[in-house]
Amino acid sequence: MNARFAVALLAVSMLCFTALAQENTTDYWMKKATEFRYKGSFEESAQAYDKALQIDPGNASIWVKKALDLSTIDRENESIKAYETALQLTEETLNNNPKDARAWHRKGQILSNLGQEEEALQAYEKALATSDQALEKDPKNASVLRVKAEALVNLGRWDESLQTQEKVIEINPRNYDAIGRKGELLEMMGRFNESLQAFNQAIELIPANDTLELVVYWSAKSEVLQSADRLDEAIAALDKVTELDPQNAAAWRIKGFLLVELDRNNDSLAAFEESIRLDPSDDHTWSVKAGLLSRMKRYNESLQAFDQAIELIPESYTLKLAETWLLKGDVLNKTGSHEEALQAYQKSLDNADKILQNDSNNSAAWSQKGRALLKLARYDDALQAYELAIRTTASTSISLHFPDAWIGKGDALRAMGRNEEALQAYDKAIEVNPIFGDAWRGRGEALKALGKVYDASMSFYMAQKLGYEEE
Repeated sequence: MNARFAVALLAVSMLCFTALAQENTTDYWMKKATEFRYKGSFEESAQAYDKALQIDPGNASIWVKKALDLSTIDRENESIKAYETALQLTEETLNNNPKDARAWHRKGQILSNLGQEEEALQAYEKALATSDQALEKDPKNASVLRVKAEALVNLGRWDESLQTQEKVIEINPRNYDAIGRKGELLEMMGRFNESLQAFNQAIELIPANDTLELVVYWSAKSEVLQSADRLDEAIAALDKVTELDPQNAAAWRIKGFLLVELDRNNDSLAAFEESIRLDPSDDHTWSVKAGLLSRMKRYNESLQAFDQAIELIPESYTLKLAETWLLKGDVLNKTGSHEEALQAYQKSLDNADKILQNDSNNSAAWSQKGRALLKLARYDDALQAYELAIRTTASTSISLHFPDAWIGKGDALRAMGRNEEALQAYDKAIEVNPIFGDAWRGRGEALKALGKVYDASMSFYMAQKLGYEEE
């Protein structure tokens, strides 16, 4: 589980009441879901939400959380259906009570996750207006103040949101959840030192026997330290997580990623291996271990790890299989096993096609198909796949594959010698998200082919600063 998810969960759960739970109650299964999430076990957390929904099927907030977890494990169609169910339930709530600020805010979250941003902003405006109306009657209602703070965040009014959050804390200075949310807001604003102060304050207020909450907040603190580029301290915070929860495989996996950033490959490998020891069935950790071994030029071990990952990935997870076969193909090429590499790329293509047979609007599958076709040197077909990925993402998807598809389109065009068009595609990818090193690298190659040497060198420089590495 990426550490950023730790902070995201604070925001997702900020409107929920936490209670002591008995087995086979909604609260019990919600707590179990949270535990699974922080161990990176999203399949199990989704199942726990299903148990909660058996007890309370009309709870829109649970449907939203389930949708988020399904999206995290690339079950996008199921995620969309869960969001749509949550939206229907929320509409019913608003029909009964149009002044329900919490429901308006939830509607905004759902619409945003469905890619309907304009409608989401309208819902957030309604959440703000209805919360202000409620606060006119009861200005110290902490629950409504928190709704207002969240609506302001989603409307981009950061300073006002922070001021509102401060009012929540004034009402109850020992509310560590509110203080943690303040820390998260400060991180979003780039005020990392103040954010860390808030998280430290929240951690001090959490009861010493509440291990789960301590794990959540130490994980969130680690994320802030990562954002501040204080990676050694971020690793130390994760060490505290594993001290509190020695079975937390996800924390070891995140630690492995951070150690890679510090070029401590052997320590990183040891962290991934500890994560696998704790959870040997986690295909994702096997995959990242395989990638690290390839980086260390230990190709045979890398291939063995990829084989283990492929064996563990369920057949129904066709997108993940497609991605892993492609990565294995890259390693096979590095060993000189070119025929086997082509077979692996074909496996990747076959899995992408399986998805598209049932869902022709799956942008992630179109992007993956484009990558496989590019590796197979079928450039015209790759270009068509990337264009379909762009079209489906722009129109319907909540996917994050939009910049990736533009980069792939640029790569396909460049392979065909159409460098002017390739440059336009890379520029579009950078416009969508400027932090992709691959886009800057591709831009540099296109400019170089066009004889624009100085501009090319500047793009290569940007790619290097963003961490691009040659394969």
